[in-house]
Amino acid sequence: MAKPYEVAIGDVTFYIQRFDPFTALELFGDLQRDVLPAAGSAAVAIFGDKDAERDDAAMLQAFRELSSTLDGKTLKGWADRLIDPELVAYERDRGDVAKLDKRGRAEAFVDFTEILELMFHIIKWNCEGPLGRWLDRFGGVRERMASLSASLGKTSSES
Repeated sequence: MAKPYEVAIGDVTFYIQRFDPFTALELFGDLQRDVLPAAGSAAVAIFGDKDAERDDAAMLQAFRELSSTLDGKTLKGWADRLIDPELVAYERDRGDVAKLDKRGRAEAFVDFTEILELMFHIIKWNCEGPLGRWLDRFGGVRERMASLSASLGKTSSES
């Protein structure tokens, strides 16, 4: 098995293994259907035209789209799909590494934002490399994505 992706969120270190390619394909398809349209609107609002009045209206519309797409039930469903205890383990305070199963979830997270951050890292670890290779076939798209990623700040420590 390949070395897991390691990320610290709060005082917990998470170890993430990749999904098998067919599971990752299905997850990516569902993710782009559920999340990307509204996330794309938010990105345009954030990085688009610098007209403050239009930006505010665009952000408001993007948040409406996100909230209509990502209700609590949908977010919980994504957390259950992405946080597979066979693929995600955790370690608190350099103690024992354990599967992020039902008991582990209660011990590993302080609040819901940490769950969202872990979900982001799981998606990134499973999709970034394959999508980067795929986007290379389309020329300058990868450079534009890299410059967008570089403009975003880090929220956690990654290795």
